[in-house]
Amino acid sequence: MAKQSTTNVGNSHLGLLCDIGELNALFAGSDDIEAFLQQIVMLVAKHIDAAVCSIYMFDDLSRELVLKATLGLHKRSVNKTRLKIGEGLVGLAMKEQRPICERIASQNPHYKLFPGINEEAFESFLAIPIQRGLENIGALVVQREEENSFGENDIMALKAITSQLAGAIENSRILMALHAKKKEKNQLEIAEDLKFIHAEVASEGIALANISIIDEGKPYQNLKKQTYAKTYSLKEFKNAVSKTEIQLEELQEQVENKLSGVASLIFEAHILMLKDKEFTGSMVKRINNGSNPPDAILAVANKYIRMFSEGSNVYMQEKSKDVEDLARRLFDNLVGKEGQAVTNWKGRIVIAEDLFPSDILRLSSDEVSGIILISGGVTSHISILARSLQIPLVIADKIQLKKIPDDTLILLDAELGAIYINPDKKLISTYNERKRVLSSLSQSKPRIKPASYSKDGKQIHLLANINLHLDIKLANDFKSEGVGLYRTEFSFMVRSNFPTEEEQTVIYSSIIDQMPKKSINIRTLDIGGEKVLAYYDNLKENNPNLGMRSIRFSLSHKDLFQQQLRAILRGGKNALDLRITFPMISSVDEFKEAKKQILKSLKSLKSENIPHFSSPKIGIMIETPSVIEIIDELAREADFFCIGTNDFIQYMLAVDRNNAIVSSYYTPHHPSVLRSLKKIAKAALKHKIDLSICGEMAHEEKYIPFLLGIGIRTLSIDPRYMPKVQEKISQLDCDECIKRADLMLKKDTIEKVAACL
Repeated sequence: MAKQSTTNVGNSHLGLLCDIGELNALFAGSDDIEAFLQQIVMLVAKHIDAAVCSIYMFDDLSRELVLKATLGLHKRSVNKTRLKIGEGLVGLAMKEQRPICERIASQNPHYKLFPGINEEAFESFLAIPIQRGLENIGALVVQREEENSFGENDIMALKAITSQLAGAIENSRILMALHAKKKEKNQLEIAEDLKFIHAEVASEGIALANISIIDEGKPYQNLKKQTYAKTYSLKEFKNAVSKTEIQLEELQEQVENKLSGVASLIFEAHILMLKDKEFTGSMVKRINNGSNPPDAILAVANKYIRMFSEGSNVYMQEKSKDVEDLARRLFDNLVGKEGQAVTNWKGRIVIAEDLFPSDILRLSSDEVSGIILISGGVTSHISILARSLQIPLVIADKIQLKKIPDDTLILLDAELGAIYINPDKKLISTYNERKRVLSSLSQSKPRIKPASYSKDGKQIHLLANINLHLDIKLANDFKSEGVGLYRTEFSFMVRSNFPTEEEQTVIYSSIIDQMPKKSINIRTLDIGGEKVLAYYDNLKENNPNLGMRSIRFSLSHKDLFQQQLRAILRGGKNALDLRITFPMISSVDEFKEAKKQILKSLKSLKSENIPHFSSPKIGIMIETPSVIEIIDELAREADFFCIGTNDFIQYMLAVDRNNAIVSSYYTPHHPSVLRSLKKIAKAALKHKIDLSICGEMAHEEKYIPFLLGIGIRTLSIDPRYMPKVQEKISQLDCDECIKRADLMLKKDTIEKVAACL
């Protein structure tokens, strides 16, 4: 295959869509989905200097690739040119999930000519399959005349471009495929009054606000009951659509600024639906036929909710939430004050039985005042995410909370763990005073030193746990010495599908660039258990905490694992000290297999001449009891240990840490837990490898003396806890801590250990 010398051109291609603004411009500049796809092919053709650019989408029903947009081929070929998987060069690219590049396409035995579509003159051919996680989406094809063939840089550029566009194209594909099904019933629960409820604090703060219940279908039942004093015009409806689109684009920009790419294009499905002729177009038809616009919105929204809910995969089913949210925004912008029954989260305390991380992000963008969850645990990822977003959140195992009428006033005390329904004037006055005090305290930054020392002069390193980019600023403000744990799963959990290698690279490099010359420890994907992906149905298991989670998932999906490892290494190219940690390791064999995948990634990046960090330290999250008896062998293999106390305690004691019924059994100071921690620390010291501890136990002041006493000198904690942890450390003498730890280790009951604490 002939190669062009296109180094400079290729490098410019690679940055083509890394700026989210250019993709947002595509949304804004198109009237509907077809126009959006056409904008894509025009943009790609211009940047890569191709005479022909086409997008093929995979049709799940017919199992065919269908031409959906093209520049350079006859327009009549759109929706008519179809290929089976493996048929033609495009079908071959999809079947083998690899780029197909030919200088003279017609000489390839798989070549298939479609007469009359004007592609005969363009022999130079390049097809890139579009895949999102494990989902086949379609293919992007570019063509030139024979003498202007594509090279390796063009292949790399097209792979980067398809990575950036995969999510938007996938949403377009789903919307185009689902333009024909029917209505769905929704249920409404009858509400009843409650008075006072004790709750478990998951994210600190206080809030006084009216409530809204997040309940499947409830907003639509409310809308059905709504009556309107007037009949709205088509012009008013179109104004509401335009206003909604502007709001969504502004929200997307706010989320991007706030979370720096973690929630990439979280509102893209909403924007695409607004541009979809079948969605808003169906509403216009109903209005023209005499329907009042609010009724038209409701009828079409119900149709889409049903067709998404009846979809064949969980990703499509989750899109019903997007429809609900979009319809609610349309209603708000159409009926204004008249639509008081419309659910609106801004400034409210929301009550929900369960939430996905992506739901938390949407609530954050809507500026909710607080959240009450009816299920879950303090150590769950929903709770961790709420802390990063600084949303007060409590957990109360009271299903009756869903019966409280909408608009009821609630005082949520996520400092003391209390929920007051319809608080009296005295309580409200107390709340206002506490709010004033907390506000004045938050404005005065706590004093913190750049390094932490015990009373007898021993340095204790304080590193930050990072969940979102919001945490990085706080970590820097509190003089963190580095990142002790970056939980990469949030990049996966808040999206609508698996983030691509390119998307992950941007995220990881952003973190490292904001903390230069510091140690950065990135944990590979840790999903499963309570950390579910809304778009991946296979993770729904009868016993998820003992199922396909963490490193098991990564090693079972090595294509996704390779994408993440390559992205970490690429994003860390400027790091001073880059560390990669594997979660939930249970054997030496598992760790060795995971290390092989890093070596494979390093080899491939080197062969492709892609800048990357070439010598990462590789470590283990200590979380399973099985590692205790092989801890010396693991210490010989690993560069460092990081003890994840949340899961470690859960598995040591066989207690679901998110189950309120057995929460009292979740005891960090259980003798078995403490003695196991001592064994781990002893092995790390013996083999001279770094050891850190993360999880809730690391910042709880009553446990810090024990941790220092067994030899742990690095604590990785939420940045918010750094001032109080540093203060606690300064009061401790390490020799005294050793004596106290030895005493605790001799105790044989939880009660006796508790007495020592």
